[in-house]
Amino acid sequence: MLFENLKVSRVAVHEVFRRNDDRSIQPPVYANGLELLSADAMGAFRLRMTDALSGQTQSLEMRIVKSGPGSFLETTEKLVGSDDATFLIGSREIATKLAESQMARRIPGGMVIVFDGTFGTASIPFVGVIKAEIQQGFRRSIAGTSAVIEFLNNIFLTPATRLYKIGILAFDDMSKPKPEGRRAFIFDSNISASNREAAATYFYEGFLGCALPSDGPYETMKFFDLTKEFIRGSNLDPEKKRDMVDSLYVFVRDDQDPTFTADQFGSRFLPPDLRDHYADFMNVKKFTPNAVVRDTSQMGNRLRRRRLKFGGDIELSASPEALKTKVQMETIPAEGVDGLSGGWTRIIVRERLTGEQ
Repeated sequence: MLFENLKVSRVAVHEVFRRNDDRSIQPPVYANGLELLSADAMGAFRLRMTDALSGQTQSLEMRIVKSGPGSFLETTEKLVGSDDATFLIGSREIATKLAESQMARRIPGGMVIVFDGTFGTASIPFVGVIKAEIQQGFRRSIAGTSAVIEFLNNIFLTPATRLYKIGILAFDDMSKPKPEGRRAFIFDSNISASNREAAATYFYEGFLGCALPSDGPYETMKFFDLTKEFIRGSNLDPEKKRDMVDSLYVFVRDDQDPTFTADQFGSRFLPPDLRDHYADFMNVKKFTPNAVVRDTSQMGNRLRRRRLKFGGDIELSASPEALKTKVQMETIPAEGVDGLSGGWTRIIVRERLTGEQ
């Protein structure tokens, strides 16, 4: 888990608003001091952050593309190791930057939560910001001997509905020239939708100064190769292995979500008793637990044709669709041959022979 041992030191909460009818900025409401959260409240806050950022479908590491004067990176870097007064002032600057980045009137207002702390065994410092939309709800309480239902008009960060976005800047090595030695992570429940909202653009690009990672082609190809390696090395029977590889082709090539995780594939397609082994395998191979941008641009014909080898010099080549619908394979005993591992393969092709090469 990437954000294990998450410790939150300080929290400041401000409020930003939808732009006025003339698209002018309505000034944010700034906090007068830092929040003093109870142990229960801090535990719930840490749990929300850990669940959101650690290897979930909507969590993604991004490239930092803006690091100069006035950037989010420059502002947050000043807060690392600062005193409380400096942190509060800097958090107000962050709320102002977010209000300025919300250019369209359709973007709702909400609470801006700025927090800092450390994570991991090495206690890596970080500064985070949350844009949390305000919701309505009910609370049941007991007054004397009667139950009272109270309507609440300003709740946020509830676990049932994730109406929030998170940006985290981790400072691994501040001695390096910016943006080296710094990492950016985001969370948004819409990040895996086939059409990401414009709001994601204002938050990640305009506000945080980040962009989608450029290594999508490499990570997609790495995921494909590692997963196929795991399936082939598993103890599944040959027919089940072929089904799993078929699913892998469909998952990488045809799924419409722009991002994916290895955990998604495992939970959707692998038998339950293999899922933990698969997760351990991908971890050992150092495949990222975060979401990867789906990009098959460097995979060439690998997703259009499948080649199956039999022995040393026999191959069968077909598209994944044809292999699934028009080719039937089964393992049969090797007649007259003692001790042949795996037997022979019977192949039935539901097409007539039309040529040869």
